[in-house]
Amino acid sequence: MTLTTLLLTVLLFCVTVNSVPQEAEQLSSDSEVTAKGWMFVKGPHMKWVSTGPAGVWAVDMKDNIYYRKGTYNKGSLTSKGSQWTRVGGKLKQISVGWNIIWGVNSGDQIFYRTGVSPSNPKGTGWQSVGGRLKKVGVSPVSNAVWGVNSHDEIFTKLGITGTNRQGTAWQKIRGALSDVSVDAAGVWGVNNRGLIYYRLGTFTNQQDPGTHWKRVPGRLVNIDSGRGIIWGVNSAQNVFWSRIGTCRLQSPMPWRLNWQHVSGIKLKQISVNSNDNSVWAIDGSDRVVFRRGV
Repeated sequence: MTLTTLLLTVLLFCVTVNSVPQEAEQLSSDSEVTAKGWMFVKGPHMKWVSTGPAGVWAVDMKDNIYYRKGTYNKGSLTSKGSQWTRVGGKLKQISVGWNIIWGVNSGDQIFYRTGVSPSNPKGTGWQSVGGRLKKVGVSPVSNAVWGVNSHDEIFTKLGITGTNRQGTAWQKIRGALSDVSVDAAGVWGVNNRGLIYYRLGTFTNQQDPGTHWKRVPGRLVNIDSGRGIIWGVNSAQNVFWSRIGTCRLQSPMPWRLNWQHVSGIKLKQISVNSNDNSVWAIDGSDRVVFRRGV
């Protein structure tokens, strides 16, 4: 085989074919993952769940906050944990990072959890942060923070370090999103029409504000990324996942997706653990469900 033939073969191997998640009446997929493998997690009905190295956290229908005992897992395989334990405070949405938890309350006030550690995974208290957001996303790799407000304006927090966990100022990012996700795979989001976007320049570097948004085929209302994988749900609560496209002969191209439909389950919201790609989610009946990978 000549060098030219070899390069063409590898380049062709790098190209993925887009299979697009659409609304329910337009869905079609030749490759499906069955619902087998999902486990229901006993406990209160929840409206949001988040998983990361600092464990699994959730909020219920009355904005009560819970930590899943036994899930603080920096670097290890995710445990399903043993029970939900109440944490003081009220939040409507929550996001788990490397060793920190951020959340927003019903008034869009922003908080992060202090004192989180392996010996005290529930932390010690909530510290308020200036600004207003309706949703916040924290990287489980770098603790980078992105968020969107009630006008779908996008912000990222500058100056976050190991010793300055709340950072300095908010930087406004051009564009409009209703949901945002931050991980080693970069920053992803969806707008109020369900259109999916990836932030160029944030792959493995979510502290960087990136350069611009790239449209990704498909329609989702909630999205989250793990290690080399993306999961999401659409407005009909149908569930999809895709490996993230990369090529060794080129720079990473995470927007190259091949969406796979997961049959047999309806989900409202989804969260992926970057340690082992286990998935925690809220189903159509507000129950917490869990599975290990795809």
